[in-house]
Amino acid sequence: MTIKYNANYLETMPFSDTAVQVNCGANVEQTFTVPGTATTQYQAYFEYTQASNAFVRLNGTPTIPTAGSVGTQQYNEFRPKKRYVRGGDVIHFITPDAVAYIGVSLRQLQG
Repeated sequence: MTIKYNANYLETMPFSDTAVQVNCGANVEQTFTVPGTATTQYQAYFEYTQASNAFVRLNGTPTIPTAGSVGTQQYNEFRPKKRYVRGGDVIHFITPDAVAYIGVSLRQLQG
């Protein structure tokens, strides 16, 4: 059971019992499927190593913009911090770097 979100302590949050640690290699997509059903809502909290260039996309393959271009792919974000997700969603990760470490912790939202 994913820990419930509670913001009673000035943005201090408990450790999550549903967390993933992602090790991305250059141009190799990694995925994580959010547990539960589509009626279960979560806050997904993302953390990155300081210098990592990571693109994250919900329910689709992320792309890395080529040099000198502007990417406009929907739901493809560079290093998002907090997002809402639902059970069954698939979070996709990719980096152009040799390695990028990404952590994601989930907190179930009261509905």
